[in-house]
Amino acid sequence: MLNEFRHECRPRWDIEKIRRCCPEPPPTHEPPCNPDCCYDVWNWELTNVNIELKDVGYELADAQKHLTVVTTRYNRLKTWHDELTAANELSFKICRQLDLIEDQLESICKNTCFTVNAVEILYCMIREYYYTVDELQEKYDCIMNCIKCLNIPALNTTSGIGKVLTDYGTALTAVIQTRAALIALIMTIVDGALKLHDELCDECGYQLLIRHCMESLHCGVPCGKGEEEEEERRRLPLRGAIVRPEPEAEEFCLAPMLQFPICNDPYYRLIAELYVEEKIEVDELTKRVNELTKRQLALQAIQQSLTKALKEVTPA
Repeated sequence: MLNEFRHECRPRWDIEKIRRCCPEPPPTHEPPCNPDCCYDVWNWELTNVNIELKDVGYELADAQKHLTVVTTRYNRLKTWHDELTAANELSFKICRQLDLIEDQLESICKNTCFTVNAVEILYCMIREYYYTVDELQEKYDCIMNCIKCLNIPALNTTSGIGKVLTDYGTALTAVIQTRAALIALIMTIVDGALKLHDELCDECGYQLLIRHCMESLHCGVPCGKGEEEEEERRRLPLRGAIVRPEPEAEEFCLAPMLQFPICNDPYYRLIAELYVEEKIEVDELTKRVNELTKRQLALQAIQQSLTKALKEVTPA
């Protein structure tokens, strides 16, 4: 059994446009047969192939130029889209870190409360200790005055109980001399503990700073919510809401002014839409260029074959 397959290849370009821009092609009817029938037919086919090859070459060059422009625009949009996406991911990471710091801050705040209480207790203990030392000093001075008043030769400061009392007084004086430095240190510790507690636990301290950062980044707002808010805002005028005029643009304005999260910003959605549209156009143009290249190669092969055949059957 013999199966015959036929395929009709129809041009996709605008014929009318080609007629306006290019000279009229020669008549397409086949020449009459004569003794050199093969030579005339092949010559006529070569002429048609040359015309078609020329048209395909022009169309391919135009498609390649268009593809170059679209590819350049697509690469720029892709780069900017990737950078905006990376910035959006970084903002989400910062939000997660701020949320973690806020949780840790509450635990640290509780610990600072216990620290302040411990430092205050330590301060009270040191103060009571030096109160006791002062009382011992008074008693020591009283005993030494009594010994001097008795004026007994056996009671001297170089031997016996007098020697012991003298050594005790020397040690007591050394302890009292540490009071000035130790009290200054404990007061510094108390001041630092109170300041740390105020900065960590007070509503106007680090908690407020972290809250402001999280509000500026709109932490907790998922992607896609901005579209719902935009749609809701568009519906408001239909419900009788008061439409306020848009503020006038400043003389020197930086654009775009991105809002966090970036994935909900209208500018980001615009770039994403343009990026997708350019990608589709690049794919279509690439497919078109490949088809034209294949057609050009096929026509070149036919041209070469006809040229060789004509050379072999030249009537001369």
